[in-house]
Amino acid sequence: MAAADRGKILWKIGDLIMKYADELAELETLDTGKPFSHPMGSRNIDIPYTAECFQYYAGWATKIYGETIPVRGNFLNYTLKEPVGVIGAITPWNFPLLLVSWKLGPALAAGNTVVLKPSEVTPLTALRLAEIMQEAGLPDGVVNVVTGFGENAAGAALVRHPGVDKIGFTGHYTTGQDVMRNAAGTLKRISLELGGKSPIIVLADADIDSAVVGSFWGIFWTKGEVCTASSRLFVEKSIHDKFMEKLVGMTETLVPGDPFDPKTNLGPVVSKEQLDKDLRYIDIGKKEAKLVIGVSV
Repeated sequence: MAAADRGKILWKIGDLIMKYADELAELETLDTGKPFSHPMGSRNIDIPYTAECFQYYAGWATKIYGETIPVRGNFLNYTLKEPVGVIGAITPWNFPLLLVSWKLGPALAAGNTVVLKPSEVTPLTALRLAEIMQEAGLPDGVVNVVTGFGENAAGAALVRHPGVDKIGFTGHYTTGQDVMRNAAGTLKRISLELGGKSPIIVLADADIDSAVVGSFWGIFWTKGEVCTASSRLFVEKSIHDKFMEKLVGMTETLVPGDPFDPKTNLGPVVSKEQLDKDLRYIDIGKKEAKLVIGVSV
């Protein structure tokens, strides 16, 4: 397919995502628990940014060029950029649709085909997106969605398969290590985007009000289920008490509840497994630190 035609299809995908924005946002909220209509929720963040991503890469489709390289003698030396081939894309559950677009957008713009394995916890929007791509004119077989578990199942099979030329993975660093080991068997190219424990450091000369807002959204946006969530906070001692008073006050404005209720700004965590993990860490925290807000149970 000509690069310009790929670009047109990617742009059309973005248009259709916005056409079905309410439906996709509802599926995303059902899967993840993110508030539906909140300014920082699925309808206003995840869906528009997904459409924007596809349309950004629509422009790149016609801007992938080769290069000529000057050499001595009467020779023409050049590089030709070609598609890698079959891309295996493995995406996590915290931004199901948006992170799929980060994988599919550049892969399709460059002329590759993709086998997508979404998280088994949040597969709904990936499956609906496949239908939208067909409606946009993407040929059958260019994007294939395979649902299933990762370890020792669909994800592992995709990484090991000799017909897959590259793996793009977003998720936990220990799974990334497994991807590297398994991909080595067939010398695949790999791209890893791995989460961590991101700190915020607030010094005494900071704008405290701005720092409080940044720290608040840094850990509570989409329930803290973000790979760059600021899950550690270091505050200079001289402003510690004032800073914490303001942060606690802002935290008290959180309204947990039904993610489809417009008043809710803190939806449920993504799964029972994640809830159990969160509660386990809260128990550890209460043994090691002072509880400043929340229910001591």
